[in-house]
Amino acid sequence: MTDKITLEDVARQLDNIGLQFMATIGLDGKPKVRPMQYMVTYENKLWFCTNSKKEVYAELTANPYLELCGSKLETDEIKTSWIRFSAEAVFADDLHVKELIMKKSKIVYELYKDDINNPIFKVFYIKNLKGVMDKPGSRQRTGGEQQLQQTDIIRAVTRNKD
Repeated sequence: MTDKITLEDVARQLDNIGLQFMATIGLDGKPKVRPMQYMVTYENKLWFCTNSKKEVYAELTANPYLELCGSKLETDEIKTSWIRFSAEAVFADDLHVKELIMKKSKIVYELYKDDINNPIFKVFYIKNLKGVMDKPGSRQRTGGEQQLQQTDIIRAVTRNKD
């Protein structure tokens, strides 16, 4: 039996990878992929940010479904970790999340001039997370993939708080 993957596991993996790649459905109906970075965890949600003038914002507001994939190649390639999941983006105007993101990311801080009320600064969390994650050291010849589902993550997070 495999251990349940917690939200903290996913967040730690995304932080470790650093830069992920997000796929959306473009306004032209064709797939679009761009670099994206996970920002923070707050209220049992993984949060990201973007700019309302970017295509990704228009794409996700028109069609909130996305896929995210990331990997960090290690010198010892067998230890390379990766994550891939599908989810749904939910935009929210949460000033506390914007503050947390600005504290974490120097580039976001600089882009929005330390102004959480900047009207183009948009934050979103993901829900209905489903996918796979390969933790460093868990790989086996037959595959070390662990299934990842939002309901399992939330249950594990709730259980871990007690």
